Amino acid sequence: MRRPTGANITVLTFAAPGALVALASGVGLLGRGQLAAPDFAMLYLLGISVAAWRFGRASALLASTLSVLAYHFFFVPPFHTFAVTDARNLLTFATMFVVGLATSTLTLRSQRHEQERARLADRTRAAELKADTEQMRSSLLSAVSHDLRTPLGAITGAATTLRELGADLAPEQRADLVDAICKEADRLEHFVVNLLEMTRVDAGALTVKREWVPLEELVGSALTRLEPRLTGRPVKVSLSPELPLLSVDPVLFEQVLFNLLENASVHTPPETEIEITAFVREAVGVLRIRDHGEGISPGLEQRIFEKFFRANLQGVRGAGLGLPICRGIVAAHGGTLEAWSDPAGGAVFSVELPLVGEPPLIPHEAGSEG
Repeated sequence: MRRPTGANITVLTFAAPGALVALASGVGLLGRGQLAAPDFAMLYLLGISVAAWRFGRASALLASTLSVLAYHFFFVPPFHTFAVTDARNLLTFATMFVVGLATSTLTLRSQRHEQERARLADRTRAAELKADTEQMRSSLLSAVSHDLRTPLGAITGAATTLRELGADLAPEQRADLVDAICKEADRLEHFVVNLLEMTRVDAGALTVKREWVPLEELVGSALTRLEPRLTGRPVKVSLSPELPLLSVDPVLFEQVLFNLLENASVHTPPETEIEITAFVREAVGVLRIRDHGEGISPGLEQRIFEKFFRANLQGVRGAGLGLPICRGIVAAHGGTLEAWSDPAGGAVFSVELPLVGEPPLIPHEAGSEG
C-alpha cells in the first residue's frame, strides 16, 4: 500500500494519529474488565505501528505522544486526570514512548528496505529487458544481413561475370547467369516483402480488406506463383464442394498459402508430394497443407512460429519470417494456425477460419431461385 500523496498528506499526517489513538482507547475501555494494563499499552503500540507504516515518522511521533497521554488519562489511577501519584508511572510512560518511537523507526526502516528491494528488482528487470532487446536486435541484424548479402552477392557476381566476360561466354553460360540473377532477385524481393509484412504484423497495422472469394481461386493463384519451385513435384488438391465462399483479404490470404506451400517445398525433397485439403467442420473452414518430409521435431511445434527461428536444416535458406507472418495474417482474420507432425510422416499446417456472414449468391444460382 502506498503512502498518501498530494494535498491531503498534511491533514492525514496529523488527523490519523488522533483517530488511531481514539480507536485504541475505545477498544481498551470496552474491554477494561478483561484486559490487563500491559494489554492497553499493546493496543496503543499497534496504533503507533500503523501510523508509522501508513503515514510516516511525524505521524508516528504524534501517535506516540497522544498514546502516552490517553493511556495515562484512561487507564492509570486516578482515572480521567493527568496527575501523577506514583513516580513509577513516569517510567512506564517513558518506556511506552521509547518503545513506540523504536517501533516506528523499525517500521520505517523495513519500508525503506522493501522499497530498495523493489527498485533493485525494477533495475534487474530493466537490465533483462535490455539484454533481450539487444539479443533480438542482434538476431535481426544477423538475419537481415545474411539474407540480403547472399542474394546480393550472387547477383553481383553473375552481373560482373557477364560484364567482364560476356563476349567470351557460351550462350548457355550467359543464359545460366541471367537465370541466376533473376532467381536471386526474386528471392531478394520475397525477403523484403516478408520483412515489411512482419513489420506491419508487429505494429498492428495489418488492414484486412475482406472480399468474398472461392478458396480454389486463391489456391490456384498461389500455385501459379510457385510453379517454378514446384516443377516436377506432385501436388494433390482436394477441396470439399461444401466449402462456401470465404470472407478474407484475397491478397493477404494468398500470401498465407504461398508461404505455407513454399515452406513445404523447401523442407522436403523435390520428388515428395504436397497435399492441399479443405473442408467444413462445425461452421469452421479448415485448410490443411501436408508435406511428406521428415516432419517437425518434437518441441518445435510452436517455436517454428517465432520470428527469425530457423531449424538447423542443411541447405535450407530463409530468415524465419514466413510462418510468423502466416500466423499473424490468419489471426487478423479471426482464425488460428497450428502445426504438427503426421503419425504417417510429414508436417501438417492447419488453418481454421470461422465461417461468418452470408456469402452473396452466384448469378446463375440467384436466377434459378426466381
